[in-house]
Amino acid sequence: MIVHPDIAALRTDHGPQRHAQVAMKVALDGWVSDTGVADVVEDLTAFGNGAALEDCPRLEAIFSLPAAAAHLVARLSHHFCLQLAEHPLAHPPFRNGSDHIVTSLQLARAGRAQLVLQAREPVAIDYKGCLFSDSVRYDAVISGRATARIVRIAEDSGKAVCYASETVSLEPGGMFAFDLSSEVMQIDKVEQRLVMLRLVRNHQNPAPMREYDAENGELLGQSAGALATSRQEAIIALLGRMGRTDAASTFTKVALDQGDTSLRWQAVRECLAIDSGEGFRTLSALAQRETDPLASPAGALRAQLLETYPQFSQLEAEQCPT
Repeated sequence: MIVHPDIAALRTDHGPQRHAQVAMKVALDGWVSDTGVADVVEDLTAFGNGAALEDCPRLEAIFSLPAAAAHLVARLSHHFCLQLAEHPLAHPPFRNGSDHIVTSLQLARAGRAQLVLQAREPVAIDYKGCLFSDSVRYDAVISGRATARIVRIAEDSGKAVCYASETVSLEPGGMFAFDLSSEVMQIDKVEQRLVMLRLVRNHQNPAPMREYDAENGELLGQSAGALATSRQEAIIALLGRMGRTDAASTFTKVALDQGDTSLRWQAVRECLAIDSGEGFRTLSALAQRETDPLASPAGALRAQLLETYPQFSQLEAEQCPT
């Protein structure tokens, strides 16, 4: 492996890296002081806790006045580029990610909201699906040029949707607002690297994210709308893979809760897998709940299991969990 000498030197002398991170702190403090970001973050906190954007005037200005958004990003670049020129191995103090097509910097986060700077390279993307989530989003185009489509759900049968779309040009100064539960923006062609400032807020109790086929609108799959729920699903799946039969009662409790339906159904499946008796009783209890959104699929699966494995009928006389 070839290691650059400057990087190799940091293995024995940590001083330069410490100095570089001090420089990043200086850049961050300068940016906050220069642009009044502290005031924007104060509004972001209120917005993240559920306040309407119009009740957060300093934050709203960023996504209603093109000059305000451009100024905030320009001063960010000014302060950090000056320091990075002196310390090229420094790490800007922002959560970041890149897949070589899209690069993101999370500039601030508060409650359910986050402020993100995103750059998209001029690489063609073949969209297989349209992903809708229980969130709102505001975009301000800072630089670059691209052609995009705003895709909206016109009809929803539950298993498939029909789309309506609108073609838009993305240019500096462009401002957009989206209810991501029913509309998304698909960027078709980037002519020049596209840089956008983005504000996103998730719903307090988000419904599962849904992905539909980009062509025919068929439902491809669902996933948890909240990160915490995704973590719980991963934990339940791991316990199931480990064969932890002692977790069956916990799975039953989760399945009969009133939380996220995706998480609850995952708990039912894992309970059936590690303890078929407990799982079937849980399934039967769900099927008897007329107002529960899982009652219908639980009833269908229960009937299928009874037909395939008649021995489950012996559990019918046993008391189901409540």
